Amino acid sequence: MHTNEETNNKARPHANRHTKPGQQIATNRAMHNDMRLIENGEGEYDAVVDRGEKYSLIRGEYIPIGCNFHYPKAWGRKYAATTLIEFIIADKRKQIADAERELGKLQRCLDRVNTWSDDDK
Repeated sequence: MHTNEETNNKARPHANRHTKPGQQIATNRAMHNDMRLIENGEGEYDAVVDRGEKYSLIRGEYIPIGCNFHYPKAWGRKYAATTLIEFIIADKRKQIADAERELGKLQRCLDRVNTWSDDDK
């Protein structure tokens, strides 16, 4: 007669006997760090790294959010800082382009309004 434990062990011959159901067994975890840009007293930016203390799952893509970037430690701080700063620069350039486009539309609207006569009621 077989017990449930023996049946389960035969069904999973390569599984670690110490692995509990639902426990992560894949090797898709790595140490992660957080990088953020802070403005020092002189008005310049500094990249500051907060080192992670535990392993977390590796994601498919890593995108900075604001002035913060969560990245795998294996990437190194230079690559992470470069990625974060280039992302922020691209975002600021997009904001400038959007603002210039908006200013152009507003100026054209103002030009049309200026052609109106003053005696309209």
